Amino acid sequence: MTNTDQKSSVSTQDVAHAVNGHLSGDSSIVLTDVTHDSRQAGPGSLFVAIPGFQQDGCKFVNNAIDRGAEAILAEKPAPADFNGAWITVANAREALAQAAAEINHYPSRELKLVGITGTNGKTTTAYLMAAVATAAGEPSAMITTVEHRIGPNRIKADRTTPEASDTQRMLRQAVETGCRMAVMECSSQALDLRRCDALEFAVAGFTNLTHDHLDYHHTMENYFDAKLRLFNGATGSRPGLSVINVDDEAGVQLARDLDGAGMRVTTYGIDGKADVWADAIEVSLAG
Repeated sequence: MTNTDQKSSVSTQDVAHAVNGHLSGDSSIVLTDVTHDSRQAGPGSLFVAIPGFQQDGCKFVNNAIDRGAEAILAEKPAPADFNGAWITVANAREALAQAAAEINHYPSRELKLVGITGTNGKTTTAYLMAAVATAAGEPSAMITTVEHRIGPNRIKADRTTPEASDTQRMLRQAVETGCRMAVMECSSQALDLRRCDALEFAVAGFTNLTHDHLDYHHTMENYFDAKLRLFNGATGSRPGLSVINVDDEAGVQLARDLDGAGMRVTTYGIDGKADVWADAIEVSLAG
């Protein structure tokens, strides 16, 4: 029996409460999975209809039901002729993350979860963190741009940060395979799209902020604000520790703001004053 099996089942009423939504229809349906992709819907699943950039997820409700979805969550109210369970919310992206955490029994609470954000260095930092944990005998999982490592399984990644439903599912699998620590990349776009909501981070790391991804964020201020969500509690909780690169101008501002808010901060760097720094650095073909 898995850890999830041992926990109490999650009903449509439980999810409606967790997402602060209005439920119409059967409140006792047991939900075991959540997805925003109607092609992945099946028995026991909640289908979340996201109003996307290209298409409205509500167009795929019937497809999700045909595939066995037990309930629907959407920003629009249920159609008059809909007879199933329907949860109406103000923000479907936010609710997707909250519902996924509820249905998967908040796996980040059972892990030492590390989130890394920054323009450059996220993947390298994630691999280093996982290597340190492994060397210390701490079984770890990893969610990166390159691959997802969950226990003995390695899955090729198709984006830097998975959708919230996929992340919560993978973290639950990580717990069930014996992992005690997990590290994941948190891209600015993912943070803005609420994919990192409802995750409780033991540590959040900031590498740098350079002119990139402005096709999405438009301004550097918006870009910085998206990354700030990982640190300031906008995802639902604040990290236990924030590790900030103060060789970067944005990092200096971030560290100052977090320290002023009474948060625990450790700074690092090479060029400036920091809590942790490196010197006498040598680079060669040998390492």
